[in-house]
Amino acid sequence: MTALKRIEAARQALRRIARRAIVAAGCAAAVFASTAQACPVCAPSNALTPAQVLINADRAVLVRPESGTGGVRVESIIKGSGTPGELLDLKVQRADGARVQADRPILMVRDELSRNWSVLGDVDASSAPLLRGFSQLKRSAEMSPADWQERVGRFVPLLEHPEPLVAETAYGEVARSPYAAMRANRKALDATRLARWTDAPELASRRPLYLLLLGLAGGPADAQRIEQQLATRAPTADRSDLPALVAADIELRGPSRLAAIESQWLLNPNRSVADIQSVLVALSVHGTDAGTVPRERIIETYLRFIKARPPLGGLVAQDLASWQVWDATPMYIASIDNPQAPIASRVAMANYLRVSPHPQARAAVEQATRIR
Repeated sequence: MTALKRIEAARQALRRIARRAIVAAGCAAAVFASTAQACPVCAPSNALTPAQVLINADRAVLVRPESGTGGVRVESIIKGSGTPGELLDLKVQRADGARVQADRPILMVRDELSRNWSVLGDVDASSAPLLRGFSQLKRSAEMSPADWQERVGRFVPLLEHPEPLVAETAYGEVARSPYAAMRANRKALDATRLARWTDAPELASRRPLYLLLLGLAGGPADAQRIEQQLATRAPTADRSDLPALVAADIELRGPSRLAAIESQWLLNPNRSVADIQSVLVALSVHGTDAGTVPRERIIETYLRFIKARPPLGGLVAQDLASWQVWDATPMYIASIDNPQAPIASRVAMANYLRVSPHPQARAAVEQATRIR
């Protein structure tokens, strides 16, 4: 495929995607409404935490397999109806990621909608009161910022609990919480334990959360160590913890670190797009939180980034629209039809321009997406 054909193919792809994008000026408030959402730096996945599964269940019980019957004997009621000693005609089938040891009670839950039973894992009976408390928590959609703050405060003391299922629950619940709720609980964080956990190989998958929390709880020594890790980071290093490292670095050092992050990462032509995206996630968290770093400072960084790297400028478009910052409109008008810009960046520019109050913005989008 020739260069001209590749450019035309990219242009046509942009037009198809932009026409399908569910963005219109009339619904801008709904599209870009800012609500309490999971911190993107460390949210583990879209999978439900054990606590969320318990919240959505209509029944939850601790059971042991009953030899000779093929069923299970109820040891304890966690949620819903039932009686200890009751025999249920259920098979214990290992669910994805669920631990099941023969000598320990097994937590089984029945989904309220599907009425299907599933295994969450084995857990000591002494944890039954904790599990009952988890099952009574609010659903995420019902939670206010104050509720999120309380939720984090409830689970921070349970991080790396000796009971694996409880520890898994605590990690998942804190990791999916908004950054502002984590910040509100910074006095409850133990910097020494967090630093130890970030270095533990067996906790590698939880390292982003613990780095982020260390940024809130740590001191000068932690700041120096994190800054050194960023400075000596190999280009081929795993990026899963890069947003957390940058977010923690900014939290510990303050606004003065933005200049270095700009020059070393955002404006450095030797950095990959993936690296830049990771760093922008950290800046987005701080811009949304507007705690340690005033949002205006993040906006200034974004605008310099758009000016210096026009093809990638769309990577910050959603934040700017959410914050009702329209100063990027002229730069996006100039870049919307730039064939060097990745499709995702150009679509984000188009979405921004569709809701921008500048009169030239909509015309630029229509011109860029028109089938020629």
